[in-house]
Amino acid sequence: MRKIIIAVSIIVLAVGALGLTACGGGDQDPAVVGTWEWDFFPDHFYTFNADGSGSRGGVPGIADETFTWSTSGDRLNIRRDTVGSGEIRNERWTYSISGGSLTIESQQEAGLIFVLDRR
Repeated sequence: MRKIIIAVSIIVLAVGALGLTACGGGDQDPAVVGTWEWDFFPDHFYTFNADGSGSRGGVPGIADETFTWSTSGDRLNIRRDTVGSGEIRNERWTYSISGGSLTIESQQEAGLIFVLDRR
């Protein structure tokens, strides 16, 4: 019986670890932390907090939506707290930071690239 309990515990822990990875669990690159505005629409913002939480919307300080985020290498993972019908909950982006600009390119929608400027 003890072996069964240990085996089940190991399986539960392994599945839990996989779940965190799938949901974007990981590290938060400190270079991403802060508020960023779209270069072509400065009233739209993304805020990445050091604890892995974040928000984005049309008016700084008033979020249209919240999310959790993490990075791994040059990958930015955003897990939206709420999504509309047909929208992506777990977004995957390739990101880079250069000269005060954050460039994100969707790994799920071809050609979707945003450049955000540090606020």
